[in-house]
Amino acid sequence: MADHGATLAEFPIEGERVEVSKFSRIILIAAIIGGIGIVVSLAIFLFGGDSQVRKSFSYSWLFACFYFFTIAAGGLFWVLLHHASNSGWGIAVRRIMEHLANMLPFTFLLLMPILLLKTPREALYEWMHLLSIGEVDALLAAKAPYLTLGFFFVRILFYAFALSGIAYLLRRWSLQQDRTGDVRPTFLARRFSCGFIPVFAISVTFIAVDLLMCLDYTWFSTMWGVYIFAGSALSSMAVIILTVTALRSRGYLGKVVSMQHYHTMGKLMFAFTVFWAYIAFSQLFLYWYAKITEETKFYILRNTEGWHFVSLFLVFGHFLVPFAFLLRQRAKKDVRQICAAAVWVLFVHMIDIYWIVMPERGPSITKGELLTIPGALFLDVIAIVTVTAAMVFLYLRSMGKYSIYPARDPRLHESVRLIN
Repeated sequence: MADHGATLAEFPIEGERVEVSKFSRIILIAAIIGGIGIVVSLAIFLFGGDSQVRKSFSYSWLFACFYFFTIAAGGLFWVLLHHASNSGWGIAVRRIMEHLANMLPFTFLLLMPILLLKTPREALYEWMHLLSIGEVDALLAAKAPYLTLGFFFVRILFYAFALSGIAYLLRRWSLQQDRTGDVRPTFLARRFSCGFIPVFAISVTFIAVDLLMCLDYTWFSTMWGVYIFAGSALSSMAVIILTVTALRSRGYLGKVVSMQHYHTMGKLMFAFTVFWAYIAFSQLFLYWYAKITEETKFYILRNTEGWHFVSLFLVFGHFLVPFAFLLRQRAKKDVRQICAAAVWVLFVHMIDIYWIVMPERGPSITKGELLTIPGALFLDVIAIVTVTAAMVFLYLRSMGKYSIYPARDPRLHESVRLIN
């Protein structure tokens, strides 16, 4: 640590609030696109006519919603890690992490159409369809204690309330400290975060199992939860970097966030790039070594025809490119370079989630055809654009409600004086 010359007197006791009007154009565009998209999406789900269109769109919607769920869950992870590790560096950007984590309730709300409507639900999860028609094979029967419709909804409700509740509670304590200046919320958050981390780990692991792995109930992986978590932490840090940059470009956080914070966030993004690659390789290596049919089918499908090129792209795009780029210290201390890396990370993470979900919909893109259903890619675009617009609208609107940094945190000065 070293002194940057900042003193606590420089920071107003009420903190620094974002004037949402400075983002009014983006918010308006996001609201219009998101509103139209949601109306169109609900029309497809409810009145799509051709059941094949509704079934195909169910995969599109799951892909878009789960992509943003991973980003919001990653935001919650960083808040929990910050408190549990008693970190000082991240206090300056912790409120942004809290805002990102509190997007979790909206991701669950957006998932509702494919979970509550029978046609989308059974299109995604074959085990639900087999249970509804009474054709239960031996493998499904063996998993019956877990794969039942009632227990499935109980688990989803648990994930939603547990993750959203933790995010809400941690931000509530943080805001309480802004109002009172009392140090007790810091100790409460630190103490409870240590207990919340196992709840977070269990919830993220099993929602990844329930919503993604169970797209094929015959497949299983012992590393799946960690794989999804690695992508979540990486992509959420990218969003935090881009948010900080957007706020600084409009005159906020100038006295609070320095290039030292960018350097630290860049190192964390670099670390989770390596961690994601390690988990991805470990899973592939174990499957290759064991050669168990129920495991290897995941990679066989994703190395067939057009999906083979997507798999290769992830090797280079999700690991080698960001690894080589972020390995340089200068890339982590230059705003333009680290923001370019953050945008790239978000893009390849989206491709990763697409690569996980879409092969289960049907044969891959081959010979110029759009999957197996004409216009399927168009449905994918509708879903990702709609959910992106809705989440951007909600995220930016939340920025103006409270101070953009914890103004009365006792360790704010330590964070401001950060040096690597």
